[in-house]
Amino acid sequence: MGGPETVLERPEVVSGRFEPSMDEEEYHAHPALSASGMKVLLRSPKHFRLARTENRAPKKEFDVGHAAHKLILGVGMPIVEIPAGLLSGQYASVSSAKAKAWVEDARAEGKVPLKPREFQAVRRMADAVLTNVKARRVLEAAPWREVSLFGEDEATGVQVRSRLDALGEGVLADVKTTPDVSAWKITNAVVDLGYDLSAEMYRQMVIRVLGYDPGPMNLIFVEKELPHEVRVVRLADPAWRVGGEAKIRAALDVFAWCSEQGVWPGDDEDGGEIRDLPVPAWYERQTAMTDEEGWL
Repeated sequence: MGGPETVLERPEVVSGRFEPSMDEEEYHAHPALSASGMKVLLRSPKHFRLARTENRAPKKEFDVGHAAHKLILGVGMPIVEIPAGLLSGQYASVSSAKAKAWVEDARAEGKVPLKPREFQAVRRMADAVLTNVKARRVLEAAPWREVSLFGEDEATGVQVRSRLDALGEGVLADVKTTPDVSAWKITNAVVDLGYDLSAEMYRQMVIRVLGYDPGPMNLIFVEKELPHEVRVVRLADPAWRVGGEAKIRAALDVFAWCSEQGVWPGDDEDGGEIRDLPVPAWYERQTAMTDEEGWL
């Protein structure tokens, strides 16, 4: 397993573009707005503008995730192991000139360079996912891997795009590496990392481009450290869809306005009154509980 082994029948496109084998670098260079871009926009247009103009150099912190996707999905950037002889010290650091040059050359060739210990961990992660009954069932039902979709938001005219980990007839899946797959940690990750926005964006793009609803997102989480526990969840509750849609609409409206006005302001640059910081409900509950216990 780990990717489609047979020639797949290309799905019918009702609007926009379906690109089953677009290079990752080409996809990320496309100017259409993505779910990742929407998340940055919701932080502030100023952050979005910087992200659009700064150098898109590969980041070390994404290497393990990219490599795990490659081994689990069967597509993606090639992985290369950094020769142990080039690494230095107790922590096998990439600190010598030769090691740094080797890594730079690998990245220039579009490869993911990993230390031997990192490569071993990624292999274990992939094995954990591919031997997990639930994860395997989802992935086998979603044979299209790393497909790119392009379309237009009807309400704003903004060009949009999405790149899906795994897609099938009525199945949508995304693989996520994480430190902890406990249920409450995953719930926090969905909210904090905007997976609700991504899930709804991907669903809408499939509807827009391919003309069918793939259903709720299946998120396949795998821990980065031993024992590499796996948890598969679905964002099937309508509240996730409502929340994701609200964020998408807000981001599209902000993008359309900023593009038309030619300005990309920070989040608090209106020059008006200083805002009062609202007290979250959990803070009031925590204070009440502490008072009842006699800690105040």
